[in-house]
Amino acid sequence: MSDRQNEQRDLIAIGRGFDTWEPPEIDTSVPHSARMYDYWLGGKTHFAPDRALGEAIEQAIPDIKTMARENRTFLGRAVRHLVREAGIRQFLDIGTGIPTGGNTHEVAQAEAPGSRVVYVDNDPIVLAHARALMVSGDQGETAYIHADLRRPEAILAHPALTGTLDLTEPVGLVLVAILMLLRDDEDPRGKVAALLAALPSGSHVVITHPTGDFAPEAMAAVAAKAAQGGMTIVPRTRAQVEEFFAGWELVEPGVAPVMAWRPDGEPPVDPHAAYYWAGVARKP
Repeated sequence: MSDRQNEQRDLIAIGRGFDTWEPPEIDTSVPHSARMYDYWLGGKTHFAPDRALGEAIEQAIPDIKTMARENRTFLGRAVRHLVREAGIRQFLDIGTGIPTGGNTHEVAQAEAPGSRVVYVDNDPIVLAHARALMVSGDQGETAYIHADLRRPEAILAHPALTGTLDLTEPVGLVLVAILMLLRDDEDPRGKVAALLAALPSGSHVVITHPTGDFAPEAMAAVAAKAAQGGMTIVPRTRAQVEEFFAGWELVEPGVAPVMAWRPDGEPPVDPHAAYYWAGVARKP
């Protein structure tokens, strides 16, 4: 894709006052992480290559569907924490995936109806669903940008973002199960740092990331199977995940297994049963 095509792609937005939507070109011949994740969550927006790779990964980790649900459940807990305890009323959710139950705006607006959310993803099929499914409540506002985490400056400067969020007020940045898709040579720390630097004091960041710390052989097999399918999945250690928070103040319990981060009800019997680290941090 040319630089000009990339620029045009980044101008696609959906939301109140943003009408630059156009029918997306969807390549169903290769798997995509958002559609594979939708398959694991029991959704309906996936194709044969997505299911094939999802099933191949499931051979390495039989409980991968449960892990995907745990990751999604954590998103709800984290967003509720930011609304209830941190007073956050606006969110930037990058790598949102196929719209499903418990989207960030649904959770946030159930707690604070005036909450505003901007979603970002680079899968054309997410764009195709965004108009119908990412509909805000009357008091809040929701927008969608078709763009890529690899170009954080384009996201931050996008009129759909600046027209929906006030970057002089605290923002909840959501990076759930997305950073694994960037190789080390793509400078994921630098991409995250650029986003964090643009947010004011009092902002929070929410991150989950798959890890080989709990089951190294299984995660190595997942990375290999993903590579065979043309997809990047990079497991990272706890120390590597902690680096993404870049000096922000971690909220208790810090970087923890996703199931053990402020669980609803009783603590999990085996917090390492889902191979993700999770954390939330505040900008001083």
